[in-house]
Order: sequence, then structure tokens, then C-alpha cells
Amino acid sequence: MMYSNYTIPLMDSDSDSTAIQNAIRLAIETGCGCVLIPPKKTPDGEIIPWQIDHTILLPSNITIVLDGCHLRLKDNVFENIFRSENMFHADRYSLEYEQRNIQIIGLRNATLDGGLPNGLTEATSNRDGFPSIRYNCLILLHNVNGYVIEGIRLINQRWWAINQIYCRNGRLAHLSFFNGKLQPNQDGINVRVGCNSILIEDITGRTGDDTVALSAFPLSSERDYYVNGKDRDIHDIIVRNIRASTRQTIVALRNTDGAKLYRITIENVFDEPSEYTPWGVVKIGENNYYCKRASILGETREITVRNVHSQGAGCIFLGGSLQDCHISDVFASGGTMHAVSSFLPEMVFQENNCSIFGGVDMKNVLIENVFYSGTAAYCNDPGDGSYRNRYTYPGLPFAGCALDFRCMRTSDRFDNVHFRNIIADTSEKKLLTQNPFCYRLSRFRGERSLILQGISDTKEGGFGCGR
Repeated sequence: MMYSNYTIPLMDSDSDSTAIQNAIRLAIETGCGCVLIPPKKTPDGEIIPWQIDHTILLPSNITIVLDGCHLRLKDNVFENIFRSENMFHADRYSLEYEQRNIQIIGLRNATLDGGLPNGLTEATSNRDGFPSIRYNCLILLHNVNGYVIEGIRLINQRWWAINQIYCRNGRLAHLSFFNGKLQPNQDGINVRVGCNSILIEDITGRTGDDTVALSAFPLSSERDYYVNGKDRDIHDIIVRNIRASTRQTIVALRNTDGAKLYRITIENVFDEPSEYTPWGVVKIGENNYYCKRASILGETREITVRNVHSQGAGCIFLGGSLQDCHISDVFASGGTMHAVSSFLPEMVFQENNCSIFGGVDMKNVLIENVFYSGTAAYCNDPGDGSYRNRYTYPGLPFAGCALDFRCMRTSDRFDNVHFRNIIADTSEKKLLTQNPFCYRLSRFRGERSLILQGISDTKEGGFGCGR
């Protein structure tokens, strides 16, 4: 597509941000609706980054074309690179003021760069003179209907790269991430409360935290951005064709405190070799991050996961609750600890005073075509600060397993849960279900396929640890 025929040129200004903002204003006033940002050059032709010293606000019906340019946040500023203009305007937190039709299109390796850390973190957010941590997102959208973000390289984000709150009908595609381990919580894409009808596809690169996160936390700080007329659930999301490395999870789904997460499809997700070792490739639910309670049956539902590949520490983690779901075509090899697991024992995180604990309540779930040939390489902690040894019980042997449901809450039950075609390189590695303090391994000798149906108790030998 040729954008140059209908774009507004940037006007000279003492500030790069002001020049871009002025061009956006003129594009709206003239009805053009498109601004093309070319590479910035010195008088002698050297290409240098555009220095963003204050946030570029995006109105409705605007297209920003990043044509081979590099936009970098200026040192020591607390700003987004791009933000929907209604964000932080309390009088516009309603469906009536929903923004529409915003596009950020990258061409020719266009780059958004967070630059150096500015001291603003989740620990300092809204404290000691610092503003909200959301000012550290590269792109921040709130209450937007109809948007596209594609073809961009995002690097060195100071917090999350892309953050969406109460947004719908969006597409994020052909995005590449890279961070330089500057600070924690360097997520790639965050879909937060009130978002629906979004396609996320063709994502690559390296993130310091979750690559793609769907997080419905209605009682967290997002309550301050509630939009009247919208629900707080996350639903109708497609995440596909993801190849990335991270220290956390490549695709993470979380919901707490009554918010629902449903009609989600995740497919074709791969972990890539890196200096980072991910916790897992796909995470569905988590018994943490809640103010009052974790999710219960019916709140996390209609989740489809297929074609997930892992060579790192873990493949698929399940926590909280799961209902009316289908997980298939799971391939765990290399150093992977397990193909499907019910999360981690609480004792592993006592050094951090972190209340993460295992267990999942499941109803009407089919898990099939699971292939495990891992070596459980991350069982022993080398003492280098990595995430090793967080997938097993300290001091207990563990050779890896296709299905690992050692860690369960006493209240967890399986109702109409089907496991089909579970294949491991040894029969002993198919299914691990035991009280963690008894350490009992269930063996299925000589079988190539395991089918378990209608499991509803936590007795010894069944699914659950009974602690």
C-alpha cells in the first residue's frame, strides 16, 4: 500500500514529539487521517532516532505509518510513545466516548524503543513522586473500538510494550520484541480487563516477562479505568503463530475475583532457544494475583489450545479452574519437566514470600495427543538465580512426566476429564499423581495410550495430592 499519496508531512519543531503531534492534528483537520513518519536524518544524512519527550496522543480515525524510522523515548521522561487520547480523562470513561479506528503500521523494520530505564517500576508506581507505571508502556490503548498494530520492532521497553484496557476489535500482527534485561516486567503484549474480539498473530523475539498475557484482574489497579457500559471479562481472543523466548511464559491466561475468561483460541506456539529459560509455553489460570479469590468453575471456560511445542522448562501449566476446554497436540522435549502440569508447590517460593500454589478444578475437559520425551534438565538448581528447581519438590527425585498433577488443592475435582493418546518415551513418564509427601508414582506399563474419564475424587492413586 502506498501511503505517501495521502499523508501529512511532519512540520518543523523544537520537539520531535510536538512535530508529530502537529502533523496528527493537521491530518484530522484536513480529513486526510494519515501521518507518515520517515527516518530522521542529520544535515549530513545520518539516520538517527526521533526523540520522544512527551506522549503522542492518538485521536479516532488516524493512521500512523512508521516508514523505516526509529522512535526512542528520551532519557528520564515518564511518557508513552503512543497513547489513545481519551486515556486518563475521567469524564470520558464511558461507551459514549469510545475511540475508533486507530492504526499504527510499521514498514521497513520500523522500531519503537523504550531507551534507558527511568526509575519507574511496579514498586515505585504512584510513590515517591513517580507517576503510574502505565506511563512506561510504549503503546497504551484504552476504550478503543477498532485498531491495528502491525509490522513493528519493539525494543528495550521500560515496562510492558503494548497495553490494552477495555478495547475491542483489534489486530496485532507481525511484531518482534527484544529487551536487554534492563529491568523486570518487560512483557510484550498485555490484554487487560474488558477486552474482546482481538487477533494476535505472528509474534517473535525475546521478552523479559510474558510475551503475550491475557489478564482479567477486576480488583487490581485497572478498576480505576472502568468503562461504563462494558463488562470486565476477556473473551473472543485468538493468539496464534508465536515463536519467542522469555524468562516467564510465552502465552499466559489469568483471571481472578469474578472476572471471566472465555472463548479463547491459542495455537502454534513455540519456545525459541535463548539465554532465557521460560517457566512455560502456555499458562492457563493461576492461583495468585487475586484480591479476594482465584477463579472458580465456569469463569475460565471454552479455551482451545493446540500445537504447542516446548524444549524449555515447562510446556502447559493449569491453575485455578478450567471448564469446557480442549487441549491437543502438545510436544514436550529437550529439558522440559512436563507436558501438562497443575503448577508448582507453594514451598518452592517461600524464599520470596510468594503465595503461588498448585491445583486446578476441571470439568468437561479433553486433553489429547500429548507427546513427552523430556529429560527434566531443570530439576537441579545450579545456584545461578535461574528458575530451575521450581518445577519439582526440593530434595526429591524427578525424571520428568507427561502429565504432572502432584500439586492439587484438597477442594480440586476432575469431572468428565478425558486424557487420550498420552505418549511418553517410557511408561513411567506418562502420569504422575501423588501426595507430594508420599511421592508415589503411578505406573502404566506397556501402554502407548492412556484414557481416563470422569475422574472426580482425590483419593490416593487418583488426581490430587489430598494435602
